Amino acid sequence: MNSFQETQSDLEVILEFLEEYYRQHSGGNVDKMYWAEVEPGEDGGAPVGEGWGEQRWTGGGKVRLFHFLFEVLEDPNMAHCVSWVPEAAAGGVFRFSSTNKEQVAVLWGQRKGNKRPMTYQKMSRALRNYGRTGEIVKVKKKLTYQFSRETLMRLRKCQRGDL
Repeated sequence: MNSFQETQSDLEVILEFLEEYYRQHSGGNVDKMYWAEVEPGEDGGAPVGEGWGEQRWTGGGKVRLFHFLFEVLEDPNMAHCVSWVPEAAAGGVFRFSSTNKEQVAVLWGQRKGNKRPMTYQKMSRALRNYGRTGEIVKVKKKLTYQFSRETLMRLRKCQRGDL
């Protein structure tokens, strides 16, 4: 691994740490502290209010993984990679395909703008971290997760354009 790749990897670790630290010290009130619509301004994009239209994490301008996953789950072309669990879809339960889970991770890495491909292992670490904030929790089945009720409601409102 060359020096640039080592630095990039170190930066990713630091950013993940800072995101987790911010979540833990926000009292779990992620929705009010993280989400803000972003409009271009003199400073390149100042937060202008809560909402999920053109959302950015106000702590660094990042797209949130749970929002990306919801978009992928709603795309029928991606059902071979990740899909709603039919008997529990209304409750926000979804499952990754054991054979195609890496495709979702690669797309997530591209969406984030990573220079190196994202792996499912790294993405699943982020999913486990959401368990601490309660936005997504691990279900006791392999490759299966569940959106919290509040997160799912907000994602569905966003999809309908209610926010």
